[in-house]
Amino acid sequence: MKRSTVVFFTITVISSVLYAQQSDKDLHDKGLHRGDPIHNGFWQASQFLEFDKDSQSVYATGLLDGMYLSPAFGAPASNKLLLEIETCVEGMKSTQVAAIIEKYVKDHPEKWNWDLKNAGYNAMLDRCRNR
Repeated sequence: MKRSTVVFFTITVISSVLYAQQSDKDLHDKGLHRGDPIHNGFWQASQFLEFDKDSQSVYATGLLDGMYLSPAFGAPASNKLLLEIETCVEGMKSTQVAAIIEKYVKDHPEKWNWDLKNAGYNAMLDRCRNR
């Protein structure tokens, strides 16, 4: 059962990243959005706080894996924001990444209605720039 839950979360997270549609202002301001639609994801940021620790860790892993896979779908592999996050998380455990996302969501209740993928991206970018 636990393995199927992990597989489900991983597939769902990767799907969220790959088929993203929502265009939050921060994503535009930081240069991620190039005018293509970003699809709505499966969860809102507030729901991350309801996940158990294992599910948070799996989500964080899937979010990063989705970012790392984005060049296969046409995103530039040399995107400076993606490289910034890749460098920053090098050597981190998935539980650390999950904790960064959890803290960001807790610290920003005004963003609880955001797609979780967008909040997760902004959490990682914010943490990597301010470490």
